[in-house]
Amino acid sequence: MFHVLKCFNLSPVAGNVACSVDSVSVRVLLNIGQALPLDPKGFLLGSCSPSTSSYNTVQFQSGLLDCSFMRMVTANVTSYMNVLMYQPTQSGFYQTPFTQAIVCTYTKPAGWTPPVYNPALGDASGFGKLEFTMGIMNDGFSAPRTSSLFFLGSPIFIAAAVKQQFHMPLMVYIEECVAASTPELSPSSQTYPLITNHGCFVDGQAANSRFLPRVQTSEIRLVVQAFKFTQLNTDVYIHCRLLAWDPAQLNDPTKKACSFNQRTRRWELLDNPGQSSVCSCCTSSCNMRKRRHTGSNTAVSIYCKCIGSCGVSF
Repeated sequence: MFHVLKCFNLSPVAGNVACSVDSVSVRVLLNIGQALPLDPKGFLLGSCSPSTSSYNTVQFQSGLLDCSFMRMVTANVTSYMNVLMYQPTQSGFYQTPFTQAIVCTYTKPAGWTPPVYNPALGDASGFGKLEFTMGIMNDGFSAPRTSSLFFLGSPIFIAAAVKQQFHMPLMVYIEECVAASTPELSPSSQTYPLITNHGCFVDGQAANSRFLPRVQTSEIRLVVQAFKFTQLNTDVYIHCRLLAWDPAQLNDPTKKACSFNQRTRRWELLDNPGQSSVCSCCTSSCNMRKRRHTGSNTAVSIYCKCIGSCGVSF
């Protein structure tokens, strides 16, 4: 969660920008005293047309991951940037094209501390001791990858699994993952969320990252598009919290794996796309239902190094 840091007025045209926690509203006046009004059909915010228009106003209402917003991450601040473009489409309106930068800047709350994870061991009620593993795999998932070096934008294939000493199956999920600039999470770590909200792959809204089809219930596979932190020449460490659960007890929205389909702009459930409505909470909060504990969770971390000429913006 980030705090809104600032809002500001547009120039050279009259209007305003209101930055909310996960969205932005841009309002532009069409007539500010010039001889001809601005063309309401001539505006774009990134890749988006106005949401509404009236006699003297156009309004954009957008999520911060829509309309081709770019995301820049630094140690304490996250900025979302886009461009408001004006190109008249018809005569009778103001004919000089212009652009205006749109920026929403957020800072981490004071005292914010990333979660500190436990060793990769768990104890599932009724199932005994469990061992969780996670690692970077080759393209075919046939063996661990021999190198942890990646070019920016290339795919990082990851497999997470639970080992159990009995015949009863368990379903493994990834509750959350963050990429960090340090091998251990601390308040000074620069972080970027990959998976949040009990299995929502939020990085897939801005990058080619998603869960991959399962081969077995005790393993979950995913691909993350390689990136590195801006303004830092540092390696990337991926910290994830894993969950193993009884497959017969999977009827609440905290036990899921949801990927974002960029083509349809919808969330999709990995294990049963026909039940993708369970992923609808990925845009809000996926609350846990009270129930008998029949699973285990723990956390593991992996390391990768991404190289390239510049940092990746989302």
